[in-house]
Amino acid sequence: MTVRAPVSLLPLLWPATDADCTPLARVWRRAWCSANPSVASVAPPDHWEARVRAEFGPPCVTLVRAEGPEVTAFLVLDPAQAHVHQLFVDPDWQGQGVGAELVQQVHRLCPVGWTLHVATANSGARRFYARHGLVEGLVDTHPVTGRERVSCRWLPTLAVAAD
Repeated sequence: MTVRAPVSLLPLLWPATDADCTPLARVWRRAWCSANPSVASVAPPDHWEARVRAEFGPPCVTLVRAEGPEVTAFLVLDPAQAHVHQLFVDPDWQGQGVGAELVQQVHRLCPVGWTLHVATANSGARRFYARHGLVEGLVDTHPVTGRERVSCRWLPTLAVAAD
């Protein structure tokens, strides 16, 4: 008799592989559309998958978060720069602590501090990062998209001061 582990015992977080490209692209596109509802035209899924293949590799580490077989979120981290390039949660999983789990993972991987950029228009993400102790800094424009963004920084000393 073969005993199978319950779904809840499956790994919830793992380093991305080539097999993860399509589900990562799906989550990225869905979350991006949710955060940008006024955008009239969104690139097709194959565009997002090509970007995953081009942008989520070394020197970055991509971590996939899943609930059973369903990919629910991911983060792309450059550990040498302590910079999060991407952190997206599927809209169906937002507000359930999934993003907070990923932020905690970044804290563990970058305990002396880390940075990220967030679109200035993405007020939900800005509130989320502020709740998790990130402090906003300079506003600039993304070098490829031209969208306005704000830099955010987490330092353990800032997090302690906020408590």
